[in-house]
Amino acid sequence: MKKITLLALTSIFIISCSQSAVQEVQEKPLVEYVWHDAGPNFNAENLANLINEWNIIITESGMDMLGANILTPTLANEDFDFIWVMRWPSMSARDAGWEWWNSSGAQDNWAQSIDGIMSYSIENVFPFEVDEVAQPKIENDSGSFLNRFHFCNYNDGNDSSSLKEFKNAVDSTTWSDTYWNVLLNPMFDPDPRPDFVWLDLWADQSDKDTALGKFMDSEYASMYVDNFTCNTADFSGVVIR
Repeated sequence: MKKITLLALTSIFIISCSQSAVQEVQEKPLVEYVWHDAGPNFNAENLANLINEWNIIITESGMDMLGANILTPTLANEDFDFIWVMRWPSMSARDAGWEWWNSSGAQDNWAQSIDGIMSYSIENVFPFEVDEVAQPKIENDSGSFLNRFHFCNYNDGNDSSSLKEFKNAVDSTTWSDTYWNVLLNPMFDPDPRPDFVWLDLWADQSDKDTALGKFMDSEYASMYVDNFTCNTADFSGVVIR
């Protein structure tokens, strides 16, 4: 009986480890975008105070978060005034963070702190899995950046192989010192759902102009237009954590 029990326990241990290993391999980093509206008392000073308060809450909670940003659209958007961005190491870390936020009383306290300054709805929280990352030549440590989202569909006769060919071509060229890009996979059900989401990032306007100018003069600009139909959105960003 002891031998059977030992064998059973060993089997359970092996299966558990295997499942954990599979989960670890499957989980990817997440970027989560929370749409916010500015209230009547919204200003730079009040926002700075809220950012400081929020950072204290997140640090004291011990939750596993990689960082956070605030994105402001280049063109006014009727759906939001700015986006609060959180970067997570995994979906499980994200879920644990939100579970703590909702069960600890932090959500209720935060609602009081932001009252009249800004607001958000849980309906407008959008997590994206990070699929692929092309790193920049030089890391941007300025605390600010610019980015552009591409929400794209394949044109007739194109598919994921077209995206792979295009991405390999883009990533093989240095467009500017701080340019990099990310492929994002929506972890919700957008309507309509794009075939892929591409995110460009630059350190500043000069770097962005250099990279885009070089791209438009390249053969890859026509590849982009021929293969994909995309809606784009530009933002300026600041690092808040």
